[in-house]
Amino acid sequence: MTALRRRLACERGDALIEGLFALALVLLTVAIGAQALAYAHARSVATAAAQDGARAAAAAGPEAGVTRANAILDAAGGAGAHLRASAQEASDEVTVSVKGEAPRLFSLPLLMPAVQASASLPLERYSAEEAAP
Repeated sequence: MTALRRRLACERGDALIEGLFALALVLLTVAIGAQALAYAHARSVATAAAQDGARAAAAAGPEAGVTRANAILDAAGGAGAHLRASAQEASDEVTVSVKGEAPRLFSLPLLMPAVQASASLPLERYSAEEAAP
């Protein structure tokens, strides 16, 4: 009985369990960091697409801006896969907005905000005197 009591009192395996907990914490930190980088990249791509789309929309109209922004999102690959562009024209300016979700690297239910970016530029219109040759 004393041999069994000594064996149970021994703390064998504690270092292994503590090591596994530490490894799980490190892996969770790496996963959250990688997902944060994917979100930041998707937001950067959305901002670039909105800005370039606004330039195209100011010169050639809202449809050209949406087409240009979607072309940039398509070229971005996975980062722009769930992002879509839209354009709105006011009396003297055009706004291109890009909205959607960042790519998910893991199937964990992480609460992530939606990616949103927009850019506005004044419309490039010429007065009647400047347009006439």
